Formats: sequence, C-alpha cells, structure tokens
Amino acid sequence: MKINKVKLIGYAGMLALLASMIVALLGFSNSTQYMNDIKNELLKEQVEKNIKLKMKYINNSYGTLTQGDGTLLDSEGRSIEGRFGVVDEILADLGDKSTIFVKTEDDFKRISTNIMSDENERAVGTYLGSDHSAYQTVMEGNVYVGEAEILGENYYAAYKPVKDKNENVIGLLFVGTPTERLDDIIKRNDEQITRMDMIVIVLRTISLGSLIALVTLSVMGKDTKKDNIEKTN
Repeated sequence: MKINKVKLIGYAGMLALLASMIVALLGFSNSTQYMNDIKNELLKEQVEKNIKLKMKYINNSYGTLTQGDGTLLDSEGRSIEGRFGVVDEILADLGDKSTIFVKTEDDFKRISTNIMSDENERAVGTYLGSDHSAYQTVMEGNVYVGEAEILGENYYAAYKPVKDKNENVIGLLFVGTPTERLDDIIKRNDEQITRMDMIVIVLRTISLGSLIALVTLSVMGKDTKKDNIEKTN
C-alpha cells in the first residue's frame, strides 16, 4: 500500500501542535498551583505562630479560662464576654482578625471579636456553625489550620479549642489573616501567564504551520519531479 507522504506530514504536524498546546497549558496550571502552595505555606506558618501568641495574650489578661453560664470566665470569675482588649491588641500587634468563642451545646458562639459585620458592629453573638470547615476538627479537641470563610470573607485561619481541666472543650480561639490581597496577586499573575501562554501557543502554531508547509511543499516538489521523470522514461 502506497503511503501518502503529504497526509502523513499533515497528521504529524497536527499531533506536534496539539502536544505543544498541552505542554503550554500544563505549564500554566503548574505555575498557578505553585503560587497557591507558596501562599498557603506562608500563611500556615503565620497563623500557627500567632495562635500560640494569642494564648499568651489570653493568659496575661484573663488567666485560666473556665466555663460560666453561657460564657467564659477569667481567673477571677468574671465573664470575658464583651471585653475586647485582647482581640484588639492582637489586631494592633499582629494584624490578625481574632475571636474568642464559648461552646454552647453543639456550636460555638462569638463572645469577643475584632471582626466587624456589614453594619460596622462587632460580630458578637454570632455562631461558628456546624457546616464550618473547622467544626469537626475542633469538636474533636484538635487545632484546625486552613482556609475558612467568615461573614463572606476568605481567611487563612487557626482555630484552637479551649479545654477545662478534664480536657472537655469549653471554647475556641481564632486568629485569621484575610487572603484577598494574596488572592488578587495570584489572579493577576495568572492573567499575565495566560496572556504569555497564548502568545507562545500562537508563535508555536505559526512556526509549526510554516514548517509543515515547507516540508509539504518540498515533498510535493520531489514527488512531482519523480512523476515527470517517470513520464519521460
């Protein structure tokens, strides 16, 4: 069976072009994932350090926390609900959002926070919610570190359970850094990379197309010359 060289070259060219586009798209995807990995690693280190610092702020200001009637009590038996000195100090010193929760039945209620609602009021009296990404981890008495959404805003956060002397969870400490600024930087980087990838793909397409055309014309020229020789003979 006679192989059509022109078709064979065309198929090979299309495969080369497809491979080139796949490589470019994979490069874009890997770059985006790399940027996100760096962001998460940096924020993880920050919130893990700051949740430990928050414990020092708590101990210095309130002493050992104990459970009261729907609230948490300081070492002198006074409720810390509505006292914002610690959370505001954390915001001023560390730049983090911060909240102290009390465990109420199967949820956690904010009793001190520097997070503001849309009405520019402190979000005290609001709840963590059982659908929160940190809920199951903290209910089991473990620290949660990761991404979280709070009142519609994305954070990288740490949630540390507050326990009584019997290791029962009675409250929760939160520190978090908004990710909006870093997300915007990554988004702009993605847009720039996308434009660069498109330029690379176009250039590769032109180069491959030109190469295929040249090779095809060369093969066609040789075949024509061969046919002419055969006819002459």
